[in-house]
Amino acid sequence: MLSRVITGTAAAALAVGASILPAQAKNITFLIAYGPGGGFDTVTRKLAPLIEKHLGGNVNVVPKNMPGGRGKKAANYLVNRKPNGRNLLIFNMPGHAMPNIIGEKADYDVRTIDWLARAAEFKYLIVTSARAGKFKTWNDVTSYKDKIKIPMTAPGTTGYLATAILMDAYGIKPKFITGYKSSSKYALGVIRGDGDLTILAKGSFRKYITSKKKNRQAFKDLTPLLEITNGPSQFGVETTGSLGKKELAVLGGDRMIGTTPGTPKAVKDKIANAVFKAVSDPEFAAWGKKVGRDVAPLNAAQTKAKALELFAYYSKFKSVLAASVKK
Repeated sequence: MLSRVITGTAAAALAVGASILPAQAKNITFLIAYGPGGGFDTVTRKLAPLIEKHLGGNVNVVPKNMPGGRGKKAANYLVNRKPNGRNLLIFNMPGHAMPNIIGEKADYDVRTIDWLARAAEFKYLIVTSARAGKFKTWNDVTSYKDKIKIPMTAPGTTGYLATAILMDAYGIKPKFITGYKSSSKYALGVIRGDGDLTILAKGSFRKYITSKKKNRQAFKDLTPLLEITNGPSQFGVETTGSLGKKELAVLGGDRMIGTTPGTPKAVKDKIANAVFKAVSDPEFAAWGKKVGRDVAPLNAAQTKAKALELFAYYSKFKSVLAASVKK
């Protein structure tokens, strides 16, 4: 009897898997928590056909933008769907963890998402206007007497969190100027003098480099001040590691793909296998190199462990993050 129950359960799970995967044409919605044209939009649209390829059969992976609430709208939608693997989302970590960390209302909890893979990661550096010349070094920033103005998108975004933690570590009380639609928009704000400095992903900053000869780089419009890393600087500036702040090297962003919690194991495993193959696909890696995206594949188990690790790390700064959102 027990054997028949186990066999029946396994068969049911496999049947569910088959129902969404190759047997007949089905759609999988690949949600995008932000508007068209941004980094998450472009990564999602690049991955969608690769996931289709590795799933096989007549499965259509359809990107769908669902911006709102600093990414919460799409995440809330995902967790309230039927757990059948037909909805995917690239989570912005740690940005998507912010509501869970500070006790803000959200339907989802990043600790319970059914994780499938990590697609990419990015690291940050602090930049200032190349024209203004107010700051030449990071020491100029830490010794500055007036409040430092920082253009930014919105509280709770990954860049905002990283900046708030970084500034707190150096005893700097910044004035965030929010409302910019993207990192390119707030970078432009620094260039034209809306603020003093800001944070950019290294890949986003590379477009401001005009040349590179014999390891010398010429910076156009923006110039770097501090790189968040424990390794050597790619841009010839001081690093958080060299200044004795090695614990800050975690600050950055991870693009992690998840589906609705409670998805049957047979379904989740099949989709996770296809998604991991997609993020590991040479075509995706070549595209990432071409456009300056830091492709960094992790499988489902590694992604779950990384999500929990990031949640624990950022939870240590709960009071700093909560205060930054209230400003």
